[in-house]
Amino acid sequence: MSAPPRTYRIYCYDSRSKILSAEWLDATTDEESIAESKALGFGSKCEIWNGDRMVAQLGEETRREA
Repeated sequence: MSAPPRTYRIYCYDSRSKILSAEWLDATTDEESIAESKALGFGSKCEIWNGDRMVAQLGEETRREA
């Protein structure tokens, strides 16, 4: 039985750290949310959040551990 999907938020920033876009993404794992974000073209100065927990910073390729 697979885990139910969790909702993640993806925030992308400009060079002045202002939010350019905010998107919702459903994924079953943190790793899946990162892979799907990259596949959708997110990656430069973006953060992935699950609730109040930062999962990763894309562009800097930083993975946050819970």
